[in-house]
Amino acid sequence: MLTVLDTNILVSALLFRGTMVPIHRAILEGRLLPLLTDPILEEYLRVLAYPRLQLSEPEIKYLVEEEIQPWFHKISENVPTDTWIPEAPGDDHFVDAALVRPGTYLISGDAHILHAREHLPVTVLTARELMARL
Repeated sequence: MLTVLDTNILVSALLFRGTMVPIHRAILEGRLLPLLTDPILEEYLRVLAYPRLQLSEPEIKYLVEEEIQPWFHKISENVPTDTWIPEAPGDDHFVDAALVRPGTYLISGDAHILHAREHLPVTVLTARELMARL
């Protein structure tokens, strides 16, 4: 199953586990293939560096090199960009990435994305909805 993981889903799956354990396990087992673009990786890095997460640079490097890059598919072609969520344009790159491969699900817990999901050109699932499909 091709997916694009919004930052809140990724951080929860990597750092807090809990209810996100099935998502992390599905990635490691190859049942989920998250797509990755440069803007998404930049967003992941920005959030992982938040002081409240208390991650050191080596810990962030480990997460990127061992938990993200080996398991995510890097999209190499040009990713079209558009404005999908005017009130949160930083979320647009998740939608853009999901559009590159037909049938890709955008997994999010972000309120802006969830409120716009009926109008987006991709299928948006919450973590709970994704886990029900796994």
